[in-house]
Amino acid sequence: MAKPLPVKGIKPKRRIAPNARRIFEVRIGEVYSYEGAIGDPANVTELHDMRIAFKRLRYLLEIFDIGFDEDLSPHLEQVKQLQDLLGDIHDCDVQVPMLEEHLRWLDRQEADAIGALVVRAPPGERPDDVEEAYESFRASLDATRRSDERAGIHQLLGRRRRERDELYARFLGEWRRLKRERFRADLERSLGLT
Repeated sequence: MAKPLPVKGIKPKRRIAPNARRIFEVRIGEVYSYEGAIGDPANVTELHDMRIAFKRLRYLLEIFDIGFDEDLSPHLEQVKQLQDLLGDIHDCDVQVPMLEEHLRWLDRQEADAIGALVVRAPPGERPDDVEEAYESFRASLDATRRSDERAGIHQLLGRRRRERDELYARFLGEWRRLKRERFRADLERSLGLT
């Protein structure tokens, strides 16, 4: 998780609004510092860090709302929406690798089980009834396989990947809409930063 950018210029003896404006200025800049990274869905870390930056901005809006003449709640709702979308994307980004690792673990478990079932005959010796030995091995193998679990994991993995793609597309759509509507400029104006 990215550390918050330091806020310089805070004066404890100053009124709340001027100090809050300085903090807002830094936190808004922090959110927009990730703008160059959001165009690539593979930038998982940057998207998560942007979510954290939105979270910091959201809490500031909630805390300092009463210190400003203009109603900040419409801005707060937009920030919450983007933070939530990025949170849902992050959930997928965490769950997909966990599911993939679980499938690899199942493969290793199955390989170990197969290894335990394989009886190695000394060189040159073969069972009298190869077909019977194979059927016994096959029955033991089928008993140790966890194919039902694997199919469910594959389904869940596919669903989470699709969901991630859809969430990312929604996030980009919302981000572009807010840019068209000049959200940042409007927020900064509402806070008296411009």
